[in-house]
Amino acid sequence: MDAAAITVWAVLLDKMDHPQRYIEDALDAEILERDLTGVVRQLVLPGGVAFQERITADPAAQTITFTLLDHPTYEGTVTNRLLTAPDGSVELLFELDWQARPGCAEERDTQELAGLIQSSILHTRRIAEALETSF
Repeated sequence: MDAAAITVWAVLLDKMDHPQRYIEDALDAEILERDLTGVVRQLVLPGGVAFQERITADPAAQTITFTLLDHPTYEGTVTNRLLTAPDGSVELLFELDWQARPGCAEERDTQELAGLIQSSILHTRRIAEALETSF
């Protein structure tokens, strides 16, 4: 990635408050709670799917973790992990760990979920790199 770790971290933090900038199917978001480690937000997706998630930032580990609180179909987490090599190069990993809630059927196939994650990573990368070149 052609952006400094500090720039990428700032973009990841911004994604907590403004998911519509980074998640293509996010229709609306509202921060419901805020504390020193993160936020609880409500996210609305197409079809009226609304759910809350707890988002925690760990600057020491360079991770942002999104934990589903009341999604109608899934439970689990998504972790955004910023890796910085000794030479200063940056890598961004997204780890999806979702399972269907007991009694719920999978609504999206794994290829679709992987495509959404990949799209989010590439979009986050483009934003970070654009910010880096604007300085």
